[in-house]
Amino acid sequence: MKLRAVLFVAFASSLFAAPITPNLTSRFGKVVDNGCIQYAPAKIPLGNIVDGVAYPHCVWTTHGTTNQYAAIGWLPIDTTPPVRAGFVAEASGLWCVSNNAVVPIITWRALPPRNLQLSKMRLKTNLRNLGAWDDIWAFISADADVLQDWNDSVVLDERNPVVQGAFRALRQMLSDEDIETLITNSVTEIEVRQ
Repeated sequence: MKLRAVLFVAFASSLFAAPITPNLTSRFGKVVDNGCIQYAPAKIPLGNIVDGVAYPHCVWTTHGTTNQYAAIGWLPIDTTPPVRAGFVAEASGLWCVSNNAVVPIITWRALPPRNLQLSKMRLKTNLRNLGAWDDIWAFISADADVLQDWNDSVVLDERNPVVQGAFRALRQMLSDEDIETLITNSVTEIEVRQ
């Protein structure tokens, strides 16, 4: 009989007691000492009056809105990575508040230069599909040295000044997205050794 009473009291008190160690949620947080982040608890108190209804005890929710979290000092966490051409974003492990959100402090690292070898046949096929082969062929055949280099090469090095000149001419006809797709679809599968 004593065991039942103890279990009932433990069960009943767990229904109305505030959580001692709440679960963490990664949706809301705040910046504390030295740029560290403190995550909001999964359960937040709404108080005794919720939507105009008075309750005899504090009401807790596990599905708080941004406004409910903000009312007790928690901000949404925004981990959407920023984009900067030619660089990769690296999280520093520190956080700050920006635009009413907790965001990671980002450091930028330059991307290493690419060393792509392009298949002439794939490049020609892809240029034909884009309707740009005739213009590129005119560029190649206009200069005897460029035509000789084209005929002598097995693959094209993206870093070669002549190849870069051809891509500059292509940028007048095609979008940057088309150029990147063209390069990606024309990369040879030959291993490149440096």
